[in-house]
Amino acid sequence: MLKITPVQYDPTTWVLAVDGSVDLSNVAELQEAFDALFDKGIYRIIVEMDRVAFIASAGFGCLLNARDVVIKHGGGLVFAGTNRRVREIFDLLGITSFLRFAPDLGGALAQMGI
Repeated sequence: MLKITPVQYDPTTWVLAVDGSVDLSNVAELQEAFDALFDKGIYRIIVEMDRVAFIASAGFGCLLNARDVVIKHGGGLVFAGTNRRVREIFDLLGITSFLRFAPDLGGALAQMGI
């Protein structure tokens, strides 16, 4: 089961707290969470991932698409608290070099300049 909790940190920055595994059966929920923020003009997003157990390829595709939208609009996207197992998958896919990671929410906020 996947649970996504959007939390407004300040007027221009939101946190998406993701809990569970992201796979083909529920990736649309993650995309909808991003789309809801984009519809509000929010392009500064922290994805809190400390409770994410697994991400399938569909989930990575969703995250990369969200990154593209954020960058296109001059925003920022930081992944906070990514556990070792999930981070290894990012590494294996060779995409860590153009993504931003922080050890926790505080580090992500600092990367956002907050």
